[in-house]
Amino acid sequence: MLIVAMLTLFSSFEIDACPKRLYNNFYAGLFHDLPEVLTRDIISPVKRSVSGLEEIIKEYEKKQVEEVLLPLLPEAAQREIRYFIEDEFENKIVKSGEVVKGIPDDRMGMYNDDAYSPLDGSIIKACDELAAFIEARLSIQYGIGPPTLQQAAREIYATFKNKHISGVDIGALFDYFK
Repeated sequence: MLIVAMLTLFSSFEIDACPKRLYNNFYAGLFHDLPEVLTRDIISPVKRSVSGLEEIIKEYEKKQVEEVLLPLLPEAAQREIRYFIEDEFENKIVKSGEVVKGIPDDRMGMYNDDAYSPLDGSIIKACDELAAFIEARLSIQYGIGPPTLQQAAREIYATFKNKHISGVDIGALFDYFK
């Protein structure tokens, strides 16, 4: 999670993110997998292997966060953690006190102001995938490269190799670690 947070922060510097956007992107990257602390990290292929299982796990994680984790925090911190981890890969802002999700990547720059509390979920998602790609590539380099891991690395790379997200050349980052 720390690697995702750092990659997200560096990417945010690339787009001259306002201070609140830098803060939100870093901490959302750091905490994006927080619900998995309560359920353990169930890898995506397993979650997707049974229809509906991913949604059941996500709902259970949400319930556990609400019942177990958040009561341990002050109310202000609860709101902030929710903002970071709910729909963690959605671009979002706060407008008139309400969270607005689903902001297109090419429009996030319009909200690059502390007043909107912008959060780049799509950059966090790309950085999460980049961290997985780096981990897979390192494993392969060190001789741990079963065909499924090699295929996963190829598929992740193919998804992001030419991608730009909110002004960040994500493809160049993937090329660097290829």
